[in-house]
Amino acid sequence: MTSPRYEGIIVIGAPRSGTTLLRRLLNAHSRIACPGETNLFSACARFLHRESIAEGVGIGVLDGLSFAGFSRDEVIDRLREFAFDFHREHARSQGKPRWGEKTAFDAFYLGPIEELCGDHAYFICVQRHGLDVACSLQDLCEKNGGYLSELHEYVKRYPRLLEAFAHVWVDLTEAVRGFAARHPENSVTIRYEDLAARPEEVLKPVFEFVGESWEPGVLESLVRRDEIGLGDWKTYGKKRIDSASVGRWRSLSGAAVGMLAQICNPTLSACGYDPVELNEDRTQVEAQRRYELGLLIQSMTRKE
Repeated sequence: MTSPRYEGIIVIGAPRSGTTLLRRLLNAHSRIACPGETNLFSACARFLHRESIAEGVGIGVLDGLSFAGFSRDEVIDRLREFAFDFHREHARSQGKPRWGEKTAFDAFYLGPIEELCGDHAYFICVQRHGLDVACSLQDLCEKNGGYLSELHEYVKRYPRLLEAFAHVWVDLTEAVRGFAARHPENSVTIRYEDLAARPEEVLKPVFEFVGESWEPGVLESLVRRDEIGLGDWKTYGKKRIDSASVGRWRSLSGAAVGMLAQICNPTLSACGYDPVELNEDRTQVEAQRRYELGLLIQSMTRKE
């Protein structure tokens, strides 16, 4: 096998898309060190943030340093090396020649991350069904007892949580799809559902794409407890890869499914998923029946 073009491998996808599972599988390879979430690249993205004032004058690090004699390219190059070097050092500490990075909320900062390292690493883009992601994001927020800042604007804008998280999925998925389209030579896209159902079939070409040989032992990574880091706690409770979380959205009410389908269907179709059936008449009837049943139960309780 020829030497890989890039040393780094970056996983991107909407939060709750299976990125932590993939991270652990990459880390199980004998040549790749992929730690828990470092938040390095999203921090670099915030470092590059700029605003404009009167007459379009930019206010930000790149603008300020330009007056000090540092070109935009030089600042970007030095910032990239700053981030990459942390990963190199970690990989060396693990006795491995290559590094990986996965921080789920990096997807919110894909623009500046692309500017920073879009042409300097391999990218594995992970897709998952939007309705499942919305359900899982709601679980995440309930477990955390709040919303991370990246979700605030969506929660303020949309009155129902599942509605907000469906829009999160659409925006991030479209951003990742756009990134993959712009970087066909150094990005590959996989589906969580395929990874869960056929892990070896999905992972073999992924490792080949990033320039590594397949190692069957990576599939045993879920039984390890020596590489815990920041990320989805659920993967640490699993002993094997399974499809238990696939299709969980089907337990939602018809009204909820209909609402989410209207938001997600165009992007679901673009990603190759079957669009979710819209049956507005059925959901309206269901809502009416639930309302009538509630009134009936309430009246019976009062009589007792």
